[in-house]
Amino acid sequence: MKKNILTIIIMAITLINTVLLAILIFVIVPSSNRTNQLVAKVASIVNLELENPEEAEVSVSDIVTQKIDEKLTIKLKNSGGQQINNGNEEQPHYAILYVSLAMNSKNKDYETLKDKIVENEGPITEIVNEEFAKYTIDNVQDNKETIRKKVLERIHDLFQSDFIINVSFGNIVYN
Repeated sequence: MKKNILTIIIMAITLINTVLLAILIFVIVPSSNRTNQLVAKVASIVNLELENPEEAEVSVSDIVTQKIDEKLTIKLKNSGGQQINNGNEEQPHYAILYVSLAMNSKNKDYETLKDKIVENEGPITEIVNEEFAKYTIDNVQDNKETIRKKVLERIHDLFQSDFIINVSFGNIVYN
């Protein structure tokens, strides 16, 4: 008799195991597959947004450079540590430089905005002037890349386009 009760208990546990396995296969697996597909779609969207279109590779043959003819003389921020003669005044420091803009000739806005560069030389030089003026002679060289990025962002805002891909500062002299 004990063998029959043990056999019935084993059969009952096997039946419960089979029912739970069926629930697992027909309910949970399809649900987890849909969740995996959703996660894959979200991940692909996030990856697309992480790619920055302005940093996409531009062929050298597609780059057109526009140099701003005016040599800029920019007064730098006072460093606060240097004094001259009687100790009352700090000697002003300047950065003297040329600005060049590199443009992507394959950009959709290039044809319409390339002629606007010359018309907007004043605002462009003002942007460069304002960004350099935030730094002292002691830290302007260390922050040259930061200045370049800020100038590029502000020029993108000015033209409301990203057809300008780089800003270069040439022949910089600090005084």
